[in-house]
Amino acid sequence: MGVVTPLGHEPDVFYNNLLEGVSGISEIETFDCAQFPKRIAGEIKSFSTDGWVAPKFSKRMDKFMLYSLTAGKKALQYGGVNEDVMEELDKTKCGVLIGSAMGGMKVFNDAIEALRISYRKMNPFCVPFATTNMGSTMLAMDLVSLNLDSAMLR
Repeated sequence: MGVVTPLGHEPDVFYNNLLEGVSGISEIETFDCAQFPKRIAGEIKSFSTDGWVAPKFSKRMDKFMLYSLTAGKKALQYGGVNEDVMEELDKTKCGVLIGSAMGGMKVFNDAIEALRISYRKMNPFCVPFATTNMGSTMLAMDLVSLNLDSAMLR
């Protein structure tokens, strides 16, 4: 299992918080929401991609993709899937499935704001990074291209 939630980023912490009735709902801190009638959400806080996602990707990707990559890699580690196991797998029969209700809304919003200035200001990755399946796509590509670099899986 790999989790990145408002209740915790490790399975044991997440599960214990669920059992104790801890609420992951709080006032929104990520952005100024003074203009909105509701100002609470289940935000993911104290999140770090250190050791899980390459720094150059951390700067480019929408948060939902970073959550997917981190949780996916944690799930592999938790399940005991290391480099040796990966080498034995028939990768033509493997896949990645991550459930997500929405794609990269920040990337999408930034593209709309850029369009107000000029289409030339748009991020060329806007459309692919805003799709819901991009989290699982990035994890699959990362696992294949890095061949499960030990630094990425610790």
